[in-house]
Amino acid sequence: MIIARYLIKEIAQTLFGVSLVLMLVGLSGQLVGVFADVAAGTLSVSTVMVVLGLQTLSMLMVILPLSLYLAVLMTLSRFYQNNEMAALSASGVSQIYIVQVVLSFAFLFSILIGIFSFQIIPWTNGLQQDITLKAENASELEGMTAGRFREVSAGVGVMYVESLNDEHTQMQGVFLQQRLSNNTELVIRANKGQREIDTKTGDRFMVLENGVRYQKTAGQLDYTMIEFEQHGVRIHEKSSAIQQKKYIAIPTLELIKKDGLIYKAEFQSRLAPILLTLLLSALAVPLSQTSPRQGSYLRLGLGLLVYIVVTNLISLGKTWIAQGKVPSMVGLWWVHAILLFFVIILLMHQMGFRYLFSRDAHK
Repeated sequence: MIIARYLIKEIAQTLFGVSLVLMLVGLSGQLVGVFADVAAGTLSVSTVMVVLGLQTLSMLMVILPLSLYLAVLMTLSRFYQNNEMAALSASGVSQIYIVQVVLSFAFLFSILIGIFSFQIIPWTNGLQQDITLKAENASELEGMTAGRFREVSAGVGVMYVESLNDEHTQMQGVFLQQRLSNNTELVIRANKGQREIDTKTGDRFMVLENGVRYQKTAGQLDYTMIEFEQHGVRIHEKSSAIQQKKYIAIPTLELIKKDGLIYKAEFQSRLAPILLTLLLSALAVPLSQTSPRQGSYLRLGLGLLVYIVVTNLISLGKTWIAQGKVPSMVGLWWVHAILLFFVIILLMHQMGFRYLFSRDAHK
């Protein structure tokens, strides 16, 4: 019992450190992507923290199983390097006992993985879809950034403002260029503008003040110039059809009831992290065996290679299920079966077939 507590404590401490490092690395990449969307105007500043939080939760689904796998591998490799494993073996602690301790901790950890995979991740995917759909349907002024040119009117024009208030309702130094459907080019320059909504129709307008409007037909030299005190320009609303909730955002209980290969593939992919948590933790026990002269980085690199191969097989298997190349009854079980086979083979190679099934092995 003392040995079990010591082993779990060491694994838990390493797990926390590995998770923190992987989280920081993942967050740096997420920040770059989110800020790029803000700069492009496809994401409003007010939703940055919400989107970043949702992406962090989704990222945990990948980080947590990998962190536990690496934590077990690194902890036991350190035991071999420091000859602690030899001391435990001399005290009568078998490899099977270590596997049992690791699996007991991994089982509790897999419950957390299951909550993430079955409940939290579909919820976060649904919220991200709602935010994306809202951004697509927002008016063009919502994504404007002062001092930057931005495409408007579905890419047939460009707009620039020198300054904006926080609510994006008041503008200073407005420049607008559009290509109209009748092969006419329109250029408007105004000192200031404001956003208004027609209370009767609900249409949105940009009311420009103290400016000049230039209109020219392509292929002709003549153009029309009109000076104005006020000029209303209808704001183009991005049309986006109301999409059905994608399968990655469907609650698990609803997903089980649905027919279709894509839904069965999605359910298998949600179940896979739970089984991987258990199988990879068991695999890390024999995979961590090393000698003080070998070093621990060799086993760590081999462990990462195994993880990459397994995750790629799961991704490939999900595609095969959705395409009907693999029966839904088989699902991703063949990947787990291969991994389980290697766990058994490595344990047998490490301890011997007879010792694996002897009574002394379970002490």
